[in-house]
Amino acid sequence: MILGRRQPACPFRWLALVLALNLAGCLSGPKRRDRESTPPVDQPIVSAEVYTLACPDVVEVIFTERPDLGQLAKINADGCVHIGATRSVCVEGDTTAEAAMRIADAVGLPGSRVVVQVVEFNSRQLFLFGPARGEQRAADYRGPETVLDLLKRTGGLAPEAAPDQIYVVRAQLGEGIPAEVLTVDLQAILEKNDQRTNVRVQPLDEIYVGEKPRSRIGKAVPTFLKPLYEGLVDLIPHRTPRRAEEEAKPAK
Repeated sequence: MILGRRQPACPFRWLALVLALNLAGCLSGPKRRDRESTPPVDQPIVSAEVYTLACPDVVEVIFTERPDLGQLAKINADGCVHIGATRSVCVEGDTTAEAAMRIADAVGLPGSRVVVQVVEFNSRQLFLFGPARGEQRAADYRGPETVLDLLKRTGGLAPEAAPDQIYVVRAQLGEGIPAEVLTVDLQAILEKNDQRTNVRVQPLDEIYVGEKPRSRIGKAVPTFLKPLYEGLVDLIPHRTPRRAEEEAKPAK
């Protein structure tokens, strides 16, 4: 379901774009600050507990004693879902647990007999640029997970990625306020358990992953010289911490 999604802009070189955003503040559009931005970094995020519903998310409504009456429902522009043929229940801004209580109350059932779960996270997104798995694309926002968790969920880093060049670009509220650029020290996060730069992502954040110099140069080498270039590169010791590359891979 792609209704309401913003398509990521075609980027220039990642570093030039980051600098341009920082100086010009071109991502200054308004952004809702959700309740889920408050958990501390070391607290695990369970999206079902903190994600707040909005149009055009799709939820599944389950009646535990009558599973045959369960249904999929899209949250409409008015923030409501249609239950059955006539009932309309407003759930905008609710967690799934809160939405279940509202729906149960509307149909005259105890709250324990209704379960709501998100099927499609369509209302808010993040944007990934650079050599992460899948390249430039939009990703579902599922709550304030950390950058490391996000990279794992979306496929991890590509082999040509530079783990020491990861940035989060965040728009600020109000016109003319420059975007905030947050540096992620992946090596410190993984090797020293220093979580200070393991940023909790927010809706519309843009995550930029740098590219190793040898990869950038390799793209400019003529095809007939690539075998020679790759042979020479293999003789050069890797300076990027291997652990950062390995642990940024998705969990199996």
